[in-house]
Amino acid sequence: MNGIRKIRLVAVDCDGVLINDTYLAVIERFVTRHGGRYDARAERDIVGLRDVAVAERIGRLCGLDQPVPDVLAAIWAEREQYLREHPITVNDGVVDLLASLRNLDVRVLCYGGRDRQHTFDRHLGHVVDLLDPEHPYVSINEHRPGVARIVRDVIGCAFDEAVFIDDVSRVAEAAREHGSGFIGFPSSAAHRRQRRFMAEAGVRHIVGSLSEVTPHLLERVDGELATSSHWNTTT
Repeated sequence: MNGIRKIRLVAVDCDGVLINDTYLAVIERFVTRHGGRYDARAERDIVGLRDVAVAERIGRLCGLDQPVPDVLAAIWAEREQYLREHPITVNDGVVDLLASLRNLDVRVLCYGGRDRQHTFDRHLGHVVDLLDPEHPYVSINEHRPGVARIVRDVIGCAFDEAVFIDDVSRVAEAAREHGSGFIGFPSSAAHRRQRRFMAEAGVRHIVGSLSEVTPHLLERVDGELATSSHWNTTT
């Protein structure tokens, strides 16, 4: 018996939460290497959008006289180089986290911007039995930031019955807009601005390790959602 009464879905981001970040660091490196100024304003403008929108804004920021598809291809090439230096690894505590969520009698899925075969099957296939059998992974690139896509179109629960665990503030902002729950995980040096962005967006729960996402924390979020007190309204 657990204390969860309202939450029906916990959606966990793949890149930056279940695996090490291969997104924020790549964007910052690409922009700075191509003459752009990567600051808080640029990060707010770029991060968490569809790939083509990211490429368009990066191209404009860096003054690149190239078609958007060429900019996007160059960003992907930068990512491949980054991964040769910083290979994908599964973050500490993933199995324990997903197992504890499964015991809460809620649906648990993970999501990301790539097709399932791209990252999930290669690096997280060993945890598929801990996830929702119908929708263990949802690709959201064409539907970013993904909150509405996952809750309304894929699972079909109410927005205030869903909690998202993510490393970028754009998802937090979408969760707040729709009335969903959110736990922030800005865990690396590349996330140094995201923590502040999340706090400014009213996020109450920001963790530094997956071990902090406990059943007790989820019960607390559950109670907040049930009483419409989940978001910090003083920010």
